Amino acid sequence: MNIIPIILIIKILVILFSSLFLVFLALKKPELSGFFEKAGLFGIFLFALFIPLKDGFAIFGMVVAIVFFIAYRISKRDFKLPYTVFNKPIIIYVFIVALSFIWTYSIKDSINEGGEIFYFFAFFFAAAALLNTKKRINFIVYTFTFSISIAIIYGLFQGIFVNALHSSNRVTGLIGNWTSFPVQVSYGLIVIMAYYLISFKKQNKGLKYSLKNLLLRLGSFVKSFKKIPSLALSFLLVIIVLLGFLDIVFSKARSAWIGIIPAIFILMYLRSKKFFLMAVILFLVLNIGVFSISKTFKSRMLAMFNPKIYKIESKSHGDIESHLALIESAWTVFKRFPLTGVGVGAFPKYFNEHKEVRFPWYYNPKTGKKLYDLYDNWPENGYMQTLAETGIFGFLSLIFLFILALWQPIKLFISTDDKFKRKIAAMTLGTSVIFYGSFVGVSNMSNDELTNLWFLFLAIFVAALNISNKNKNNQ
Repeated sequence: MNIIPIILIIKILVILFSSLFLVFLALKKPELSGFFEKAGLFGIFLFALFIPLKDGFAIFGMVVAIVFFIAYRISKRDFKLPYTVFNKPIIIYVFIVALSFIWTYSIKDSINEGGEIFYFFAFFFAAAALLNTKKRINFIVYTFTFSISIAIIYGLFQGIFVNALHSSNRVTGLIGNWTSFPVQVSYGLIVIMAYYLISFKKQNKGLKYSLKNLLLRLGSFVKSFKKIPSLALSFLLVIIVLLGFLDIVFSKARSAWIGIIPAIFILMYLRSKKFFLMAVILFLVLNIGVFSISKTFKSRMLAMFNPKIYKIESKSHGDIESHLALIESAWTVFKRFPLTGVGVGAFPKYFNEHKEVRFPWYYNPKTGKKLYDLYDNWPENGYMQTLAETGIFGFLSLIFLFILALWQPIKLFISTDDKFKRKIAAMTLGTSVIFYGSFVGVSNMSNDELTNLWFLFLAIFVAALNISNKNKNNQ
């Protein structure tokens, strides 16, 4: 039977009644606006702190941020949707997701998956509006850096303990998820590199070896001895970054590598062309040397491009071929419902009940047969899932958002000399590339460990951009 789970109903009712109570307070006591604002910020803090550690607490923080943000806006008698540069694609996409509830093949799954999408976007607007000072933005970034560092260190010891490098075991991190954890680590590496380790100040075009420049460099070198704690922190963060790369290697997660490699190249290019060239050379050296130590890792990476290699190397299951079959199945579903899709979150149910959309490519090494059983029943590709569930219009609106999330940071990075804004722009650009890479594999718009974290970075960018625009208007 297509019944909505009782736990989901309880969650909805709790959020609804608590929201109504806070709305009542906000209407009756507008002087509580300061309390509501701080409570909303506390929710964002909880999210940033726990998302790499215990995602249940992070989701609680997200709900707290949303509910108290709504109360804050009501107490201020401000009923408008916060303005961001991403409003148009977000509104269009959310509208299409809501419409899909009408024709969905599974109302239960649509409410579950679509509901998560709705509150991810609500959290984005709450964070974008509440993080309205540089101090608040820094605090949230520092909080996430602290928590992801703990998760990275834990992942390293877990990988060593389970012999992840030379076996089929993978690290799962403190969140206990081997698919989401390495992508979260990738986010963390980009945040640390862009926010702390790489200087994005515009370079002087004067003579590099003039007497004046040499004296300035000598002065900077002398002053650096007064910044030993800063140097020590930088050294520690470099170690964390190296450990993070080991975590991703231990996880053997293709979707993480698809994102982190181009993201790092982009950061290096934003720094300078020389750094970009160094990154390319280092990548080639590592690929030939260190990465070749592990036969398991190497075979899994090569299997990204040739399923036959995976079938030969792996002795447990035909994972790659099942993924390809699911992508083909999603394409078949999209061709049947090109305009509407089968409804957000409804692909698994449609797949399970329509054998003709299943492609029998699943290779079972134990029997030697190609027979697709229900090993998985979702596309394991966010792009194809979006096409199959929301149709061409939902897909195009999402791609519109993805393109804007690349273009707007590039635009800010080029147009400003401010070090803080350039760091934020570089961080947003890098994390967006990682998210799009994860969309090729494990992620989708209702993933509560990756998508909502990307929305936090997007909100931080919007907040920094709004601060920039306010400063321009005040001049």
